Amino acid sequence: MQHSTGRAWQCLTVGFKERPLLKVYLVLTAVHIVSLVVTGILWTIVDLAKQSPLRAHLRDIRAVHFGSLYLVPWFLGLAWAFERLNVPAIHQVVFPLGLGLLVTFSSIGYILPRPKGLDPFYYWTQGPAKILALIGLACLVLALCWTAGVLTWFAFAPTT
Repeated sequence: MQHSTGRAWQCLTVGFKERPLLKVYLVLTAVHIVSLVVTGILWTIVDLAKQSPLRAHLRDIRAVHFGSLYLVPWFLGLAWAFERLNVPAIHQVVFPLGLGLLVTFSSIGYILPRPKGLDPFYYWTQGPAKILALIGLACLVLALCWTAGVLTWFAFAPTT
């Protein structure tokens, strides 16, 4: 006889083996929810402790906070839409891949030497970092356009 917790767990995980990208989208959602909590705490510390050394990084904290706030509904919404429309996994991977390429290229640009006097927040506006950031941005734009096209196609494609 199976324990009721095991049965409940089995009900919750039905279909996950067939749809591994659903797990990816839900894990990315969870990561960004945790990011919201952490950056919210950091932002509160900066607001309450006026002499906090974190104050110098307030723009970065806010940027990550609002980026995560923006991405949580994107991941949940896309996971739901892909699930409802039975979109093949190859098309589902495009959005996280484009986002990952943006983060990767921008991160590489961030570790490159910055021109003198340039605010670290604007590292991506000059030199090689600008080129890398634009490549990453182009990857994300292509991924967004592809994802929009796939959603439109599968929404209106005849079902068999």
